[in-house]
Amino acid sequence: MDALACVRRLYGQWALFGVVVDKAAVSPEDPVEYAFEEIASRFDKTLRRMHLDGNSQRGLIVFDKSTMETRIQALTTEFRFSGHRNGKLHNLADVPFFVDSAASCLVQFADLVSYALWRRYEKDDSEFYDVIDGMFAAEGGVTHGLLVKRQD
Repeated sequence: MDALACVRRLYGQWALFGVVVDKAAVSPEDPVEYAFEEIASRFDKTLRRMHLDGNSQRGLIVFDKSTMETRIQALTTEFRFSGHRNGKLHNLADVPFFVDSAASCLVQFADLVSYALWRRYEKDDSEFYDVIDGMFAAEGGVTHGLLVKRQD
């Protein structure tokens, strides 16, 4: 809980991004690929809004080590050059990096955020989510940094 609470002290300097996907809601698409497309697009658009406000940045996406590494890097290249449903990625400095979460406190923090989202949307327990609620990337009262895609 203390680690999740850190985001409140730092909000404005950085913000959270998350995607919650019900597999049935995106079937027959691969839910991992769908989630990555959404989170990469939302991150890229946030960087674009920052640029338009005079704060030009390039972003990095960092993942926990995964068997999806090759596919995610290929998707990133595809999204940069050919595009995706929402356009092309323009503001990433490189393909995503994959690191062992044991070696990176930032990836461990992302694991905590993922756990909070999982508990909220899979187990209907908002104890951890309540700590980070309102801390996802937003502008003008619209939350851009969190997508919840559920079966209707």
